[in-house]
Amino acid sequence: MPLKHLAFLLTLLALSLPAAAQSALTSRVSSLFFFRQRIDVQPYAGRAYRLSARMRVAAPAGDSAEANVFATVYAKNDKYLLSSKPGLMRAKRRDGQWRTFSLTGQLPKAAARLAIHANAYLNGTFDYDDFRLEVASGQGQWQAVPLTNGDFEAARADSTSGFPNGWRPLYLNDAFRYRTVAEASGNHYLELTGQGVVPYGNNAAAGHTVALNGIRLYYETYGQGEPLLLLHGNGQSISAFSGQIPELAKHYQVIAVDTRAQGKSTNGKPTLTYDLFAEDMSALLTALHIPAAHVVGWSDGGNTGLSLALHHPQQVKKLVTMGANLWSDTLAVTPATLREVRQGKLLTTVLYLFSKDMRQARPLMVLLLDYPRLKATDLAGITAPSLVLAGEKDLIKSAHTRLIASSLPHGQAHIFPGLTHYAPQEDPAAFNAAVLTFLRQP
Repeated sequence: MPLKHLAFLLTLLALSLPAAAQSALTSRVSSLFFFRQRIDVQPYAGRAYRLSARMRVAAPAGDSAEANVFATVYAKNDKYLLSSKPGLMRAKRRDGQWRTFSLTGQLPKAAARLAIHANAYLNGTFDYDDFRLEVASGQGQWQAVPLTNGDFEAARADSTSGFPNGWRPLYLNDAFRYRTVAEASGNHYLELTGQGVVPYGNNAAAGHTVALNGIRLYYETYGQGEPLLLLHGNGQSISAFSGQIPELAKHYQVIAVDTRAQGKSTNGKPTLTYDLFAEDMSALLTALHIPAAHVVGWSDGGNTGLSLALHHPQQVKKLVTMGANLWSDTLAVTPATLREVRQGKLLTTVLYLFSKDMRQARPLMVLLLDYPRLKATDLAGITAPSLVLAGEKDLIKSAHTRLIASSLPHGQAHIFPGLTHYAPQEDPAAFNAAVLTFLRQP
């Protein structure tokens, strides 16, 4: 049950995971590259702020590449403050021209830190310079808040990542390269270059849409061989598996799906359940004339896989779940995660009437709190050989993961040392190897 959601505002919650979950700098394959800087703003709590930066994008014709910057505000305990007003600076023109962008917001009285987040999306060259943060100091007056290397003039790089001093990538990405560029004038700026990035989840060459169960379900296919159904987590899309699709497609026909109400798939129900998702997957396999497939599901996708294997056992050859759960309470999920999900539900409830994205996202938040509703004894009805995966630092408790595996007639568990709920992205090689080794077993 990851906290990555449909809309920009809910993405902020995903980026506000506890510091412990983001402490290790990991490598992922993704169509996005994120970097950030955190600033102490407690002395300015209660004031208005404004953030500005220069950006430019140069990308191939027809590409949808863009660069983005946004800000989030946190209390002392790293809790994302709902009362702040996040904004977005989006550079979508891809003509290679510098432009200055700005956004404004309010620092709540409980504000302790402000995080500047920036990202690059897809193929192209993305440049950033002259980040500036200011707070209101009087009528029409603004006071600069010190940033570390906001103009990229400091030559020193971070010893851990090699990234410019003061800035930290949220993860390293092999599809992107970065460097500090020195212009003839002596000015320096940050350059990101994305090359060979496949837009998984938005790939017209591999994408298909099928009408079933009152919705339009979007999926993409890659590779050849035995069919393998790939199911993402809550609020995610096919793109979440950017680190899995290239490797799995070497051995299987990968059918990666945007689950109902997520990605490019539509929704026709006010209430979402994993059983409903499973019925969609069953109908998809039938529509594609596939009698049975291997199923690999992450988080909510793992829950859907369990439901599909339970209610349609003839359609599941082998089942892999990552970070799945049978119910949602502190016996299964960490208390911190439940608090964050309740916070997300509150945010979607508050903004429900004002945002189409919130109307789409709120049922997903309710899903996390109210479902699944399985018992361990229910799993006795699953006949498919099953691999139950989780991270050592997963938001799903290890005891719960082992309970799932032991309750399956043909289940086995594997815990990834040092990894979290996001193991497929934190260590794609380890995750892919575990999946492929299991699927190759007789």
